[in-house]
Amino acid sequence: MKMRLLWVMVLAAAIPGRILAQSIHPFFKEDDTVFKPELLGKWTLEKDVMVEFRDLGEKTYGITFHADNNSAFYFRAHLFCVNDKYFLDGQVAGMKLPEDGGEKSPEAGIAQMQEPSNKDFMPDRSDFLLNRSHGLLRVSFGANPDEFTMSTWEESWLPKMAELDKLTVAHTKDEMGRVLLTAETDELREWVRELPAEAFDKPEHLQRAEAGKSARAEEPEKSGPPTGSKRATRSATLS
Repeated sequence: MKMRLLWVMVLAAAIPGRILAQSIHPFFKEDDTVFKPELLGKWTLEKDVMVEFRDLGEKTYGITFHADNNSAFYFRAHLFCVNDKYFLDGQVAGMKLPEDGGEKSPEAGIAQMQEPSNKDFMPDRSDFLLNRSHGLLRVSFGANPDEFTMSTWEESWLPKMAELDKLTVAHTKDEMGRVLLTAETDELREWVRELPAEAFDKPEHLQRAEAGKSARAEEPEKSGPPTGSKRATRSATLS
């Protein structure tokens, strides 16, 4: 399965040793949070890549990233808006991996996977293998409710700003140059407000999983009813 940068970052976020750039504190304040019901449901990035949003209550999303038919990563996330720009602040909550040595049925797919419960999206302190830092994604919405875009950090931007002493929020770096933001939420929020476009990578496009089916179902009606149909007969009668 082809993995774009966005999903490489998502998978890397689950392993502390592969942190690209995250924060130990949230990027948002409670008053910044926004809940968009239209985000709920399943979205496709590519043919075999699916992302599902669910409502956990209190303006919180549970996001399931289906890596393949037998694997899933769970995230707890908040959508927030500052300066008319939308962002997702997310934490890894858990994962489901195939059992070693288990036989995988060709018919086994996402629809057959056991549905996670809301508890699966609650960070568990006992699971020390998962990174609990806050990740940040830029989100953009257009006129079409069946699509939106997400952008991860541009890989070199934060390390470059830190090297040039232009990263104005508190942070630290490890021996490999990876950045971890340590600033408090109030400072982070003001910093996010002024982030330039070049801080983020090329947007990744997500399409609602059901949108294509709905569009195809409406095509005959858009192109006009077939001769002899009830709609055509009724139109002729009215005229």
